[in-house]
Amino acid sequence: MTLSPAPDLSNISIVVLSFNRGNTLGRNLIALAQMVEETGCELIVVDNASTDGSPEMIADILSGKTNTHFILNNSNLGVAGGRNTGWREATRDFILNIDDDTFITAEAVSTMRASIQRSARFGIVSPRILHAATGKVQLSFDDPDYRLANFHGACHLIRRAVLDVVGLNDENCTFGGEELDLSIRARAAGFDIAYVGDATVLHDNLVSKAEVGLERRKRWVYNFTRVFYKHFPLRAALPFSLRYLLSHVVSGVRAFGPGFGLTLTRAALHGCRDGRRQHKPVPPHVVRFYRNPDLRPEFGNRPLWRKLMKRRAPH
Repeated sequence: MTLSPAPDLSNISIVVLSFNRGNTLGRNLIALAQMVEETGCELIVVDNASTDGSPEMIADILSGKTNTHFILNNSNLGVAGGRNTGWREATRDFILNIDDDTFITAEAVSTMRASIQRSARFGIVSPRILHAATGKVQLSFDDPDYRLANFHGACHLIRRAVLDVVGLNDENCTFGGEELDLSIRARAAGFDIAYVGDATVLHDNLVSKAEVGLERRKRWVYNFTRVFYKHFPLRAALPFSLRYLLSHVVSGVRAFGPGFGLTLTRAALHGCRDGRRQHKPVPPHVVRFYRNPDLRPEFGNRPLWRKLMKRRAPH
């Protein structure tokens, strides 16, 4: 049987952001380095000041390889800042962003590129994402061209033109909310964020909401609330933020105790304050798009009564 030739990916930069995941990253980088050699893409690895020996391992794997770049940040810049570091270095027309525990094939990259090139309005696309060990779906829709509220951080392809128009990630999103923020800005600039059901990637990370720690929840609540009030009028930002806050309070109160709700409420109030200070209103049609209760991934746009009705409905 004759193997199909590797696709030409010479107009794609792959940016991998890593922090203290040496074991997973090592396996991933070996495969990605081979992809660079076979397809002509560019590989940029950004390490957010890991302390587990990852920087030395990355340098060793990429040593002597063309079209590869390694950037070691002096401190942990978070997801937004780390990705921005890679985006500034990228030189190609499309930028594929993956987490250090996301595994992707050249064929999946090619499929994502073909999808984004079908329409000039497609600015960012995310593939079907499965958990590597269990096969559990992390992102999937019946409609192969579903328009997303925001792209999935584990894997997404961005046109460079989007970043030229809307700018880089908001680095005030230290952890959480950066994908939604950039998606809102892209949509306000006339771009769609689409789902590519024909491309599948594996993500070796599966954490339920109940397993998420207190500090991470505080950051999520603060950052998402700030993004809501940064972009949306009060009539939209208020219900979004209340629903988002309540979902985390309900899912975490058993683990963290009765004072947990007050802690998250303070984080939400700080996010509201900072978002209003940074307010950059989006056009009315963008507000209408995000107020759609059927929009996914969900971020606080779905009324609580609809969620309760779905839970009570017979399966």
